[in-house]
Amino acid sequence: MRMPAGRMKILLVAMPDTVSSLAAVMRIPNLGICSLAGNLDGCEVRALDLAFARGRLTPLLQRVLREFAPDLVGVSAMSFQYSSARRVALICRSVRPDILTVLGGYHATLLAETIAESADAELFDFIIRGEGEATLASLAREIAAGGRDFGKISGLSFRRGGRFIHNPPADLMDLEAIRLPARGSRMLDRSRFMKLRFDCVETSRGCTMGCTFCSIRWMYGRSVRFFSLDRVMEDLARLKAAGTRGVFFVDDNITLDVPRLKELSRRIAREGLASLYYVIQASVPGIASDPELPALLAKANFRWVFLGIESGIARNLGQMRKSGVLAHTRTAVERLRAQGICAIGGFIAGNPDDTREDIRDTYRYARELRLDHAIVQVLTPYPKTEARESLLAEGLVTNAEDYSRYNGFIANVHTRHLSERELTRWVVLYGARLYFDPRFFLASRVWWYQPADAPAMFLNNFRFLFGGLRGRLFASTHRW
Repeated sequence: MRMPAGRMKILLVAMPDTVSSLAAVMRIPNLGICSLAGNLDGCEVRALDLAFARGRLTPLLQRVLREFAPDLVGVSAMSFQYSSARRVALICRSVRPDILTVLGGYHATLLAETIAESADAELFDFIIRGEGEATLASLAREIAAGGRDFGKISGLSFRRGGRFIHNPPADLMDLEAIRLPARGSRMLDRSRFMKLRFDCVETSRGCTMGCTFCSIRWMYGRSVRFFSLDRVMEDLARLKAAGTRGVFFVDDNITLDVPRLKELSRRIAREGLASLYYVIQASVPGIASDPELPALLAKANFRWVFLGIESGIARNLGQMRKSGVLAHTRTAVERLRAQGICAIGGFIAGNPDDTREDIRDTYRYARELRLDHAIVQVLTPYPKTEARESLLAEGLVTNAEDYSRYNGFIANVHTRHLSERELTRWVVLYGARLYFDPRFFLASRVWWYQPADAPAMFLNNFRFLFGGLRGRLFASTHRW
C-alpha cells in the first residue's frame, strides 16, 4: 500500500445516477460528500458530483485523476447507483493502479459483507458502514501517518491478506461535533431549482418511524438526532451570503419534532433569511398536527412541501405500517394550500393486493386532494427492508439482483393481480391521464413561481410517458 508524501489528497465522488421526476425544474447537489470534506483535517479535498457533469463521464474522471492525483478516492452510492460506483472504481484502477479506494453510503452500509465476499472486493480497499465523517477522518489520518492499524477504526471494513475484515460498527455521532459542509470543495456545481441557485441543508438525521419499505434504520438505527438551530442558522446565513436563492432541507423526517420546526420557521423570519425559499419533505401527521405550523412555514418562505401520503387505501397503509395518514391527509393538504404553499404528494403503487382499479383510484385521489403535483412510485424491494423480505417470500419480486433498476419508479415487482408489465402500464397510462389534463396542469402552482418553466415541465410529462412505456421510468440518462 503506497502511503502519501506530504499533504494527503482526497477525491470524493458522488454518482451520476438521478431519479428526479421533476428533473425539468430541479437539480439537487450531493450534500453528503461536502459534509465529509468539511470534516477532514490536514487534507486537500475535492468533491466531484458526477450528476452535474456534461458529456461523457469517463474522460472527465480520468482527467481529474491525472491532474489532481488523489491518494484516496471516496465513492458514495445508494443501491441504484452501485453499478456506477463499481465503474468509478474500475476507472480509478485503470488510471492509477496504486490508488486507494473507499466505498461508503447506503449501499455499502446495507451490504458490506455481500460486497466483500464478491468479485467486487478487488475494486475497494475499504468500506465505510454508517455515518462517514468520523470514520473517513480516522482512516485518512492513519494512512497519512503511514500506519496500517485499521483494526481500531469503528465502522470500517478493510481488505487484508485477500479478505475483508469488518470492524465493529461505529456509534452514532454527536452531531455537534460535525462541522459545516465544505461546499467550496465542489468541482462542479450546477444545482438549480426553478432556475434559481439552490443548495441543501440538514437539520436532523434519522427517523423513528417503522415504515416497512424504508431502509433508513440501517444507517442510523430507529432514532433521530438534531443539529442545533444555531448551526442551522449559520449554515443558512452562509448560503445567503454566497448568493444561494433556495434551500432543500434533506432531513429524513423534519416533522418528527413540530415545535422545533416552528421555532426554525420563526428564526428564519426573524433573522432575515426568509428571502431564501425553502423546500421540505414532511409527514402528513406532522403537518396536520398543529394548525399554526403552515402559517409559520409560509411566513418563513417555505414554498414546497413534499408529503409522504403513500396511499389512499387503508389496507396498503396498514401493510406499510403508516399510521395516522388517511385520517389527516386532506387536512394537511388544505392547510398548506390555504397558505399558498405547494403541496406535492408522494404515493406508492404496486402493493401486493393492488389491482388496476387501485392504481386508477390512486391518481383520482391525488386529483380529489387538489395536490399541486402527484409523484407515484412503485413499491421497490430495497435491500434489508421488511417489504423486500415479505415480497421475496411470496414470490412477488421480479428483479432481486439488478439494483440499477431500483430507482423507485421502475417496477421490480408484480402484485397478486397484475404482472410487472401490467403494473407499469397502468401506472404510466393513468399517470399520463392526470399529468396531461389541462385542468390539472393549469391549476397546479408548481410552476407559478417560475412560469417560464411551464413548457419544460410539460415536456417532462412526455419523458414520463415514453420512458414508462419502455420500462425505464425516470432512468438516469448519463453517459460513460
